[in-house]
Amino acid sequence: FPFLPLHSQILCLVIMLFSTNIVAQSQQDNRTNFSCPSDSPPSCETYVTYIAQSPNFLSLTNISNIFDTSPLSVARASNLEPMDDKLVKDQVLLVPVTCGCTGNRSFANISYEINQGDSFYFVATTSYENLTNWRAVMDLNPVLSPNKLPIGIQVVFPLFCKCPSKNQLDKEIKYLITYVWKPGDNVSLVSDKFGASPEDIMSENNYGQNFTAANNLPVLIPVTRLPVLARSPSDGRKGGIRLPVIIGISLGCTLLVLVLAVLLVYVYCLKMKTLNRSASSAETADKLLSGVSGYVSKPTMYETDAIMEATMNLSEQCKIGESVYKA
Repeated sequence: FPFLPLHSQILCLVIMLFSTNIVAQSQQDNRTNFSCPSDSPPSCETYVTYIAQSPNFLSLTNISNIFDTSPLSVARASNLEPMDDKLVKDQVLLVPVTCGCTGNRSFANISYEINQGDSFYFVATTSYENLTNWRAVMDLNPVLSPNKLPIGIQVVFPLFCKCPSKNQLDKEIKYLITYVWKPGDNVSLVSDKFGASPEDIMSENNYGQNFTAANNLPVLIPVTRLPVLARSPSDGRKGGIRLPVIIGISLGCTLLVLVLAVLLVYVYCLKMKTLNRSASSAETADKLLSGVSGYVSKPTMYETDAIMEATMNLSEQCKIGESVYKA
């Protein structure tokens, strides 16, 4: 632009670079096709992934609020206990959404209340973690300024999603889960995480085997059933909290069993000793009877009066033992 002043040339160059960047980003977005298939249902229930992040999104309640759903529905989809509201950083969640066509694109339209300092770009990249982008938000809200949003108004944020086509439904693919690709991801890792076929992931997203260009962009994960996400590290901490209790109960039960065993042995030994004494007494009686059997044929029975007379009423003079008297 030699005919323009220097500052105008610089301005034109900046505009060209900015436009080039937008085109490049749009091309990247188009690598995953979020258009409405002609043979798919007009709407469907599907899921988007969300990563728990500090400081504001480490609870099911806060996360469910920005998706206009219930904490219970997020907990059920994410393999969490319904009452386990607190999450840990980087915990992966599945959030149920209703996906449908807006124009020729598939979106889950979510109503969001604008807070202090919000802009289309900030909310799209921070609160919704690149599940949408500021251009899609601006297209859906053309009368609003992207960077000057009145606090408290409701703005519709379109999250990228897609319903399975008839061909995919015939292949038993039930959901196309929207997932924002991370720089450290690879196809094998993501397919294992979601229980998806690597071939289906590559076919659906048109990145080939190298998904480097998909970093921080939404992609689609075709699955035949809802994945069972790995439990969060918080569950490990809860297990650690319960571990001393479990150990204490185990030791207590073991000690109780040992005490009962000792008591049983003691009672058994005591019983055997009593039986031995009884046997010994019986044996002694048998020996005594055997010893006197040669002298008496049978015991002689006396009347009480005769015994009292013969022993002078059990006099001490007749006593020859503790309870033996001569007569």
